[in-house]
Amino acid sequence: MQPLSAGVVGTGYVGLATGACLAYVGHQVICLDKDQHRVASLEEGRVPFYEPGLAELIARSAGRLRFAGTEKLTEVVGEADLLFVAVGTPQGQDGSADLSEVAYAARGIGRALGGSMPREHPLVVVNKSTVPVGGIYYVSQLVSEGKNEAGSEGAEFRVASNPEFLREGSAVHDSLFPDRVVVGADSREALDVLRALYSPIVEQSFPTEWDPRPKVAVPFVPTDLASAEMIKYAANAFLATKISFINEVANLCELVGADVSEVAYGIGLDDRIGSRSLSAGLGWGGSCFPKDVAALRATARELGHETPLLDAAVAVNDRQRAQVIHKLHQDLHVLEGKRVALLGLSFKPNTDDLRGAPSLTLATSLTSLGATVLGYDPVAGKAAARLAPDIRVVFDPYEALSGTHAAVVVTEWEEVRGLDPKKAASLMREPKLIVDGRNALDAYASRDAGLLYRGFGRGNVGG
Repeated sequence: MQPLSAGVVGTGYVGLATGACLAYVGHQVICLDKDQHRVASLEEGRVPFYEPGLAELIARSAGRLRFAGTEKLTEVVGEADLLFVAVGTPQGQDGSADLSEVAYAARGIGRALGGSMPREHPLVVVNKSTVPVGGIYYVSQLVSEGKNEAGSEGAEFRVASNPEFLREGSAVHDSLFPDRVVVGADSREALDVLRALYSPIVEQSFPTEWDPRPKVAVPFVPTDLASAEMIKYAANAFLATKISFINEVANLCELVGADVSEVAYGIGLDDRIGSRSLSAGLGWGGSCFPKDVAALRATARELGHETPLLDAAVAVNDRQRAQVIHKLHQDLHVLEGKRVALLGLSFKPNTDDLRGAPSLTLATSLTSLGATVLGYDPVAGKAAARLAPDIRVVFDPYEALSGTHAAVVVTEWEEVRGLDPKKAASLMREPKLIVDGRNALDAYASRDAGLLYRGFGRGNVGG
């Protein structure tokens, strides 16, 4: 493999994981950010968020991975074969994606191109940020405008779309062992550069001890620009809908006395359905699913098109949060004056990300009803204490349970799954209610320990 030189604008989850991964497999990479404090932290080996294995991956890539401020863009544009845009596109109030950071990055790249010497080969500008379908043309337009602002013709460029499919908490694994690599391009030059860049990953030819499983070639999916962007949105929308579907089934299971865990296992064996993303409970959160589903619905509205299936998926997901309050009311009757523990605060295990976390919504609802809310999380506790004054954050799960009337399993951390039910029961007040929002605990062991167990869609299991 001939190593390439790549730049990455943005050092969030996507940018940093992408840069570290590409450096690890042998390329020369520089990650750029306008936040000088973040750059300084990264240069000292400190990752600004919790992501298992990422700091180790960065350390293993020393010598091939550098960090710098965006003032180095002109230098990078002169040296790099390609440059990724990997900045945030948060959800706006109307559900559409906020592209201000993308615009900032694209114009900066354009100005750097305009001020650089002509290149032997065009720079490939690769958008990895999640933008509305057709957004890559907006990126191309802004790069061109930036070049014009520089007042000189500068170097040529080509654009490509390379959507990310990383899951927070497993970004390292998903970067090195992806299900597929999708590349949208309208030029052979851009496609060839990205094919060469990803060849060690596609061929699984890099040496690694990260994953002991046999290496299997990764599908490389070349397509047009609009289709690449739509693949990203369609994938997340389908997964969100799949989760909402199993939650709808779970609600029916409760009414008929069936166990949704058994139902999910049974239908998941059908290879047309598959077993992944069939876990009933509080529903989906985080930054990706809510944002991408909202953006897809917003795009449809702009085009005068209705999305009833996606609308229903969102409605079911919203209802799952309310189900927790309903279950608490059923056994506690009145929540005013009650103490309730939230076990797990981040939106999923193995991350400190609180964006879209059910814990924040639940805490607001509970305190509005007069309950005292305690929260435990092994990683996101400090961040939650800053973001959610409604939660009294503690750093031991048993301290969170002490003196509480009820506890809600919000995030299925191993520290939560591994709780001793007898110890939990000895610390809690009557009725010692456990609302298992992730169906993560052993219902029978909980019941035998003296806890009142309520899962999601599990019929009379543990009751």
